[in-house]
Amino acid sequence: MQQTPAPPRAALEEALIRALLGMRQAPMDFRLRVHAADVLRGLGEHPRAIKILKSCADYFTLAGFPLRALWALKRLEQISPNDPLFLRGVKLLSGNYANVEGRLWGEPIFEMPSTPKPAPPPLPGTPFEDIINEVEERATQRFKGVNFPPQLPPLPLLSQLPPALFEAVVRNLKLKQLRQGEALLREGQVGQSVYIVLNGRAEVYKRNLDDEDIKLADLEEGEVLGEMALVTASPRVATVLAGPWLEVLELSGSILGELGDSAIQLQQALSQQVCGRMIRNLMEISPVFQVIPAADRGALIAHFETRLFNAHEEIIIEGQLGRGLFVILDGLVEVSLKKKGQRHVLNRLREGEIFGEISLLRNTPATATCTAMRRSMLMILSREGFQRLAQRYPRLISKMNELGDFRLLDNIYMLA
Repeated sequence: MQQTPAPPRAALEEALIRALLGMRQAPMDFRLRVHAADVLRGLGEHPRAIKILKSCADYFTLAGFPLRALWALKRLEQISPNDPLFLRGVKLLSGNYANVEGRLWGEPIFEMPSTPKPAPPPLPGTPFEDIINEVEERATQRFKGVNFPPQLPPLPLLSQLPPALFEAVVRNLKLKQLRQGEALLREGQVGQSVYIVLNGRAEVYKRNLDDEDIKLADLEEGEVLGEMALVTASPRVATVLAGPWLEVLELSGSILGELGDSAIQLQQALSQQVCGRMIRNLMEISPVFQVIPAADRGALIAHFETRLFNAHEEIIIEGQLGRGLFVILDGLVEVSLKKKGQRHVLNRLREGEIFGEISLLRNTPATATCTAMRRSMLMILSREGFQRLAQRYPRLISKMNELGDFRLLDNIYMLA
């Protein structure tokens, strides 16, 4: 990413006057305060900028906007790495948003309303020092009578981590800004980082069979993307481009080596993040799970567990009783069986596909061996869990019988 040249001082002074006018009109708009700190930083007024960012980070933390607290703290860190105010802000954030026993989370909080009111611009000839002083005063002003929520919303990904790991991850996050059209992720490339969207919009594209990029979605504040890079080391499944403006927090995969034993906890949190999203998608598109009422699908997820399988690890072994129903969240699974002493490949299964249902439905040994061809993340429903679901949702069994019958016929055809 090319370095953007610093704007001339006259432009910065004009920007500060506009920021001051905005704060006069909307005193509760703390994003304006962060912007004013950016301008002061550009003017070389670092101590004032740090003071404002510390004040904003405290407010965002206590008012239920943890991502914006990170946004302000990371700007403070850019001005003064290892500043005691930055480390204090991280501690305050951890104290309110890390995973501790008994903590209850609230719902996401929307903007506090603020009614703009007319405000005259600074009078011509006002000394610029007076303008700077007023900006600092307004940008650090505290409000009496502000009621902070009793239950704060969780911070995406990080609120699954205990305090010490939470703080270590926050210190390793890097603030990254992208211009419109700049690529954050590229489909097919092996990624090394996870990203959290802070501001702006990210656009997700995937290439179709006609080699055209099709837009799939827009991602906004709070979305986590690229987690699979740190879980299965699989290639990116889509391209993500910056919208008109995009700011993200980047967590490099190198942190796993630095965390030692704690890296397992971070990978588990990333796995849960991945699984939650992929399972929700799977429930929407899988004809098997669509027979379950939409209102019940969220509860269904609790019946599954997730597990990583390494390359060439056998998941189901031909001739042995199957362990359960498997759904591929990410990876590649090869289905094979032996005939006359030789192993024959029947199929290769990818994301979203289901296997293991034949042994479950017929209570017989597995008819084929299923092997992970690369590191793969699977969702597993045990035999006992499957029986409970079968009693509650008979149509689920009917759908799986259709799938099992088709697969047996397909295997016979392949061998023939």
